[in-house]
Parts: sequence; C-alpha cells; structure tokens
Amino acid sequence: MVLRGLFKDDLLYVKLWKDEIEIIDVEKGKRIREKSSISFSNVRLLIADFEVAEEFFKKVFLKLKKDYKIKRYNSILVHPMELVEGGISETEKRIFLESFERVGGKLVLIWNGKELSNTEVLKKFNE
Repeated sequence: MVLRGLFKDDLLYVKLWKDEIEIIDVEKGKRIREKSSISFSNVRLLIADFEVAEEFFKKVFLKLKKDYKIKRYNSILVHPMELVEGGISETEKRIFLESFERVGGKLVLIWNGKELSNTEVLKKFNE
C-alpha cells in the first residue's frame, strides 16, 4: 500500500509509444500527448536513447504542470503501449524505472496489460 502524506503526490499515468508520450494526471483529469521531433526509440526499444527521451519527457511534464503552484515529485504508472510482445523484459523495466525516476518520479510502477481507466490507475497505486 502506498502511503501518501500531508501533500498528495500527483498520480500520473504515462502511456508510451515509439517517440511519443501521453501523460494523464488521474486526479485532476489533465492530459497531454506529444510526439518527439527527435527519435529516442528504435525498432526494439521504446527508450533507446536515454538523454533524448529524458529531455523530451521533462519538457512534456513541465507543459502539463505549468499551472501547478508547487512542484512535487510524482507517482508515475508507466504503460508501454507497443513493443511488448512476449512481455516486458527486466532490462526494459529498468530502463523505464530509471528514466522516469530521473524526470521526477518518486514512485514508478510499470504496467503491462490493457489500457487502464483513471480509477484502475488509482487502484494500482493503492495495491
């Protein structure tokens, strides 16, 4: 169970495609989806170039959070939307964890399965 203190974390659902990301703030209902002008994926990996991906992710996170008064760490559920045939390898999980921790994720979870509703994402954080 995830304990959240006096100041709630922003709970974010991040869907990831080749060179594209969608970030949904599941509690505030805000969302943003963008495609990177510089490729960070390749034919085998959604995140093949850490530096390019992380700079792109930071830019998109800042756009989503531009009107937030307090900058907080986030709880992030990462959902790779493609290149998951046969499951997500331990190496890919580590790539996702490290990349999203480096862009501000305090708690990063990885999901492989059907697309989730906001309610289902909240349940994942409370499991």
